[in-house]
Amino acid sequence: MALNIEYRLTDPNFTIYHRAALGGLAATITAWSDKQPDGITAKAEHDRVILQSSEDISEKEAVKRILEASFRLTDDKLIDLPGQFIDENSLDLKVAVHEGLCLTFLQHNKMRPGKEVKKIELKGADDESGDFLSYKTIDVYAHQKAQKTDLLEKKQPNDAIPPTAMIRQFAVPGAVALLEAKSEEVLLLSFLAIACPTFLLRPKVYQPDIAQACIVVPDVTDLKKFTRAMRSVMGENSKMKRFSHRYLERVVGGAEEAALRFMIAISADNVASERGISGCQAVVMGKVPWDVNQKNRSMTVRVSGDYPEMDIFLAAHQYLSSGKFIKNKKGDTFAINTSAIPELIAANLAAERHWCSQFKILVQTKEDFKRMNFSREGLVKMKEAIKDLEDRAIIQAFHKAWEMTMAKLGERAQDQGLDFGRLVEVRQEKIRNEILRAKTPDTLAGWFLRFCADASSGAAIKPFQEEMERLRRFMFNPRNFDRFQNLLLFALVSYSSDKKNNN
Repeated sequence: MALNIEYRLTDPNFTIYHRAALGGLAATITAWSDKQPDGITAKAEHDRVILQSSEDISEKEAVKRILEASFRLTDDKLIDLPGQFIDENSLDLKVAVHEGLCLTFLQHNKMRPGKEVKKIELKGADDESGDFLSYKTIDVYAHQKAQKTDLLEKKQPNDAIPPTAMIRQFAVPGAVALLEAKSEEVLLLSFLAIACPTFLLRPKVYQPDIAQACIVVPDVTDLKKFTRAMRSVMGENSKMKRFSHRYLERVVGGAEEAALRFMIAISADNVASERGISGCQAVVMGKVPWDVNQKNRSMTVRVSGDYPEMDIFLAAHQYLSSGKFIKNKKGDTFAINTSAIPELIAANLAAERHWCSQFKILVQTKEDFKRMNFSREGLVKMKEAIKDLEDRAIIQAFHKAWEMTMAKLGERAQDQGLDFGRLVEVRQEKIRNEILRAKTPDTLAGWFLRFCADASSGAAIKPFQEEMERLRRFMFNPRNFDRFQNLLLFALVSYSSDKKNNN
């Protein structure tokens, strides 16, 4: 009995997982090109996929051949997914994908047996070498043989696939129970891993002790456009090297940051009209109290990639999303992200909070505040990307007052022979403490007015004068207290001496 399956993207019973899996299957068929498995005819259209086999092979044999051609291993025993279009020479990216899949779709050792540990040399963004990363090799993995799904194990007349099979963890990670479904559906969901980029999480703000990895599930709306976008982003001739062409670019602070990175990449340049997705869902895999043996879904978040202040995240992503390798106590190489700012901004946008919400967490201690100096360029670029008029007015007024304050400190340093840099550092620390200690809207507004008045010796500050009514309404509205406090702290660390940005 020959195989004959048709999947439609518009199937009313499909979830985001099914649509993503169908995107993964379509991408795989495209990757096969004219080298389809023996006896298999596969066709991917804009809204459907057809899988057929010749009459001389059974359904079960056809499924085996499809899986063998879709889920491979490299000579280095790394997971190789043709449907992801990863360049053969991108060994560092292959290791990142390998690790991500092992933390999400293939958590249990029985799903990916292998004992050998190998090391590869990794390169940073500047192509400097010298870091070596270890990974555990795999001899075989669950997707290759539809492990314990009953899809291939169950004996049927004429070697047919059974009417139903089981959806296992390797198909939909984090499922709390086994689910029975039609065999065609179980086969389809095996391709979810191909459509979903995986990221290694190093959170500093949210879920720091829980989150370890995340899956970005695209909501596919057009199979051909999605495949073209994936190929353009990940393919051998891709010009968009900023996404996922280095191990470190798969290391992020949070799931929202991972999802927005993916949306940026797949929407970039000439790919924007071709992306074939309406948004995505990020699924965090991490430790939970009720299960110490494996990682479970600890959070899911929907991300659209279309937010009013998206440009602020773009600036944070471009200038602050770098990672680095460090050595742990055992001397092994470990990747971390260097800034929590993109993580915070992405989480705020995804939750539809103000972009600067909880910024005070990042400057809560004196040490954290000092470290912000290393992010100065990115913070300035973020400031320049702000669209909200109230946010801009607050920051501009603060920066003008701070500029005047520094001028006075400069005069004092010159007159008294003091260290100007030290005077500025002490004053900044005092301002940080004063802003953080304000507990009511009136207290904070009063502090800001005094700060501006002291800086200008009672004269009107130009940005304040121009936006006086807007600023007063904002400052004395109790609903704006948290936003006002976080904006002042952001303004304190994002000052630039460039006159055109502060007048």
